[in-house]
Amino acid sequence: MTRQKDDWYPTPEIATRRLLDVEMFDEQIWEPAAGDGAIAKVLKTACYDVISSDLNDYGYCESGIDFLLEQKRAADHIVSNPPYKLAEEFIRHAIDLGVDKHAWLLRLSFLEGQKRFQRLFQDFPPIRVHVFSQRLTMWRGGEEIAGNGTTAYAWFVWRATYTGSPQLGWL
Repeated sequence: MTRQKDDWYPTPEIATRRLLDVEMFDEQIWEPAAGDGAIAKVLKTACYDVISSDLNDYGYCESGIDFLLEQKRAADHIVSNPPYKLAEEFIRHAIDLGVDKHAWLLRLSFLEGQKRFQRLFQDFPPIRVHVFSQRLTMWRGGEEIAGNGTTAYAWFVWRATYTGSPQLGWL
């Protein structure tokens, strides 16, 4: 199976709803990789004011906005499913922008790797990692194929001032 060009794998509604069961956010949230609005729509239903943007035009929000080139944060909190190949860069950029709280839907395997530990986790550990006990089904570009998910996912949550060990939980 070939990867979607810019890693657009729309987020199942249940994934965002489960995050909101265990995390609270400021009233305003930035979704910098909004795609077709899968996360933003759930956040809006939960009465959050969502600022949505994306590099590509998937018909939902302002496009042509490269999060990694943004110089100012659009909100103090972020909830997003970033392009996996750029996930570490997205997280580091949120940290550099001074985002207070940010949650990223990532493969559980994002925890692995000595180099990632040295570049990111050692100095900027997440405060919480919420692992899905049942695998999510996410298909490239929103295409639907019969079957269930084969990849383990988790929400990784950072707070700007946190320096301790991450808490682990299950969704």
